[in-house]
Amino acid sequence: MTDNKPHLLLPAGDPECFEAALSAGADEIYIGGKNFNARTGAQNFTDEEAAEAIKKAHFFGVSVFAAVNTLLLDRETAEALRFAEKLYLCDVDALIVADPGFAAAVHRRFPDLRLHASTQCSVHNAEGARLLASRGFCRVVLARECSADDTEKIIREFPDIEYETFVHGALCVCTSGMCEMSAYMGGRSGNRGDCAQPCRLPDEDGVYRLSLKDNCLAGHMERICRSGVSSLKVEGRMRSPEYVYGVGKIYRKLIDEGRDATEEEIKTLSDIFSRNGFTDGYYTGNVGANMLGVRTDADKENSAKAAEEIKPQLRSARRRIPVSVKADIRSDAVSELTLSAKGQSVTVYGEIPAPAKTSPLTKEDVVKNLCKLGNTPFAVEPASFSLHLDEGLSLPVSAINSLRRTAAERLEEKIALKRYPQRCETVYTEPARKQTAASDGSFWVVHFVRSKGIPQRSYLAQFSHIYLPIDEYLNAQMSVRDVTDGVELPPVVMMHEYTLLEEMLIRVKLCGVKNVMVSNVGTLKLALKYGFQVHGGLHLNVFNSRTAEVLSNEGLSSLILSPELNIAQMKALTSSSPVRTGAAVYGKLPEMVLEKCMIREISGTSDPLKKCEACGDGQFRYYRDRTGQSVPVCRQFIHRNVIYNPVPIYMADKLDAVSGGSVGDLHFFFTDETAEEAAAVIDAYKNREYTDKKIKRM
Repeated sequence: MTDNKPHLLLPAGDPECFEAALSAGADEIYIGGKNFNARTGAQNFTDEEAAEAIKKAHFFGVSVFAAVNTLLLDRETAEALRFAEKLYLCDVDALIVADPGFAAAVHRRFPDLRLHASTQCSVHNAEGARLLASRGFCRVVLARECSADDTEKIIREFPDIEYETFVHGALCVCTSGMCEMSAYMGGRSGNRGDCAQPCRLPDEDGVYRLSLKDNCLAGHMERICRSGVSSLKVEGRMRSPEYVYGVGKIYRKLIDEGRDATEEEIKTLSDIFSRNGFTDGYYTGNVGANMLGVRTDADKENSAKAAEEIKPQLRSARRRIPVSVKADIRSDAVSELTLSAKGQSVTVYGEIPAPAKTSPLTKEDVVKNLCKLGNTPFAVEPASFSLHLDEGLSLPVSAINSLRRTAAERLEEKIALKRYPQRCETVYTEPARKQTAASDGSFWVVHFVRSKGIPQRSYLAQFSHIYLPIDEYLNAQMSVRDVTDGVELPPVVMMHEYTLLEEMLIRVKLCGVKNVMVSNVGTLKLALKYGFQVHGGLHLNVFNSRTAEVLSNEGLSSLILSPELNIAQMKALTSSSPVRTGAAVYGKLPEMVLEKCMIREISGTSDPLKKCEACGDGQFRYYRDRTGQSVPVCRQFIHRNVIYNPVPIYMADKLDAVSGGSVGDLHFFFTDETAEEAAAVIDAYKNREYTDKKIKRM
């Protein structure tokens, strides 16, 4: 391996796991505080524990990153900034952030504090990384769905930022940063760190359609280490110290030796924790039902046995710093000891040896006592041990031990002080942010997943904009294009799909389309490049006015607020937003964006050569979740599936509360409704009907 081998990033859900990560040989460790992180179910760190962990890690030359990676309300930002300042003053190496508004506030207040873009930022292409770099991020955690080829191409096309890739641990079936299932089903938001993991549960028929095996790329380490990735992340802030240590030790060895794991090593990893085996499907591009897995009783038994085997190793493990030793014991001179490590040296002096009356001091005696560094963070490097000992001398063992203890203590203090110049508390005033009324009234905007769901023109008159997915628009009849003035770009565009999307954008430009809705950082600049009026979609997860400001400054003309916000929160955000806002008032909203073809599985297609034929007709398919709801699934873009919430948002009876510009524009989302059903919904909203008797209950 060369010196530029990637770093090993290990998780620590509590101080005990932090010690395990250190002992396993982590180059970097990520932690979370008690709030504002995506693993609120972990024990996490108090402010004092975080400060101590950072101090200890820095002594060993290990970096510590703190996850502050949930979406924030405006009222929470001040507290989150105070927490960031505490971490800053403790010399934290970076914050892992997902919320664009919070990232902008941190970057303004602490310009020398490094920011890492969380995997929740959903970066699948080089343009996404480029945009995040312009926001002040120095590292991007690539979306977990990126293949090996796409990862390497992203790094080649935009090498001006660090990249982190996920090599081991639990996988979400939904595309990074785009899951709303937990929020919609039970009010527990994954974007806010409180995911209930409904994807791990079976459907009505007892089938686990959405539970993925854990990721394991140990068999691809040679290629990964050559790819230019800066850091390899092991997931697991909810896992045990034995997991962190056992998994970390194996990846430490693979990185250092620059090789792929053996079958025995992969079995060991599986014994530590797996869900009926591992998957590398995203990395290899082999995406399908073979990636599914759940924890079996055998898995649990293997994990229990592995943990018992690791425990004694973990108890005896201790991270050490190699230290060189130079000792001089001469007649008629004070004894002298120099210890050197990490570019620092200390020299201490002791007693003058006396002539030996009986047994003179031997080199073996001196070496034995000077190497007793068990209670220190040091270990003697045998090749760098230098000793000059005159013959016929006597020196008490206590004097030699005193030299060793004093030198080790002083070296430890010197190394601990040399990490950073001390950071100072900031004197900071929040800059005045431009605010304009989002709207002096509400426009109605409608989105259709399929063109056949568009009702007659008479029902469309009150809509200011009508959107279709870009591929649906290009395949639609001229009569449909005539009433459609906007296209929606897919929320996921992989690196290998980017050129195709650009070609499609050029075509819709030539067709006269004026408006484009984007839902990902990787397509925003592309839409602006061709002069469209660009609007922000659902998957941008706009939670606060600072995020609205960031997106406005980047060229967006309007934004749809996160459907997770309640009406009061939407009104507050709209009143302080510098850009026109809008809210979803009707529709079965997307819960998950999937790389695997769930439609193929629902249809029972087993032949892999027919996987695209299963969903290529554009029809909705359905499965029943554990509550018995009929859940719609439809193909999107090239070959991606979207799961929609089976229960539509219905606010016809609350329209007065959100109209008149209080939340901005009113957005209607039609998925599997027929044209007649869409017309009935529109009528119900025009009439402010409490019930939708004319509408088929979805």
